[in-house]
Amino acid sequence: MYLSKILIKGSACRNPYEIHRALWTLFLENEDAGRDFLFRVGHSDRDHAEILMQSVREPERSSNTVQILACKEYPLLLFPRQRLRFMLIANPVKTISDEMGRKDTDGETKKCRVPLIREEEQRSWIERKLQNAASLEMLAIDPVFPMNFRKNREDRIGKIQPVRFQGVLKIEEPEAVMELVQNGIGPAKAFGCGLLSLAKV
Repeated sequence: MYLSKILIKGSACRNPYEIHRALWTLFLENEDAGRDFLFRVGHSDRDHAEILMQSVREPERSSNTVQILACKEYPLLLFPRQRLRFMLIANPVKTISDEMGRKDTDGETKKCRVPLIREEEQRSWIERKLQNAASLEMLAIDPVFPMNFRKNREDRIGKIQPVRFQGVLKIEEPEAVMELVQNGIGPAKAFGCGLLSLAKV
C-alpha cells in the first residue's frame, strides 16, 4: 500500500464526487482495476483541497490540477493486543424501509439509508464495525461539516453527514484489522469516508 498527499486545484475541489473522479486520473489506466484507493479531505477552500490518499497502486500521473505532493510505501505491521491511536471519518447510517411503501424493480419495498444522529447510535455503529477485529479503549466522536455533492451525469444532488471517530483501540485479530484498513469502513467511500488511519500510541 501507499500513502500519498495530494493537492487538487480548481472547481473539482468543491465537490466530493469530483474529487473522487480527479483522484482516478493519478493512476495509469487499467481496465481490470476497480477503485483501489481510499481518501480523506484535509484542509480545503474554494480553490484548493489537500487530500490524504491510501492506495494499492502507486499514483504516477500528476497534472496541473491534481498534484502528488508526497508518496511513500505504507508497511503496516499489526499484532494481537497492540494498542494504536486511530482516526476515521465515516458515514454512520442505518437502512430502513421506504416510509411511502414504494417498490423497487423486483416489487420489493425500497430501502433507504438514514444517518445515525445520536452519539450512542454512532458509538454502537463503530463498535459493530470493529467487532472481532479490535476493541475500543478510548473514543471521541465529533460531527464534521455536511458534504453536499452533485453527480453531474445523473444530475442528482445529495448530502452526507460524516462523523469523526478517534481514540485508542486494541488489536484483537490483526488480519481483520488489516482488512478494515485496506477496504475502508462504512459507506460513502467515493466521497472521502472510510479511511482508517492508525498510529503508535
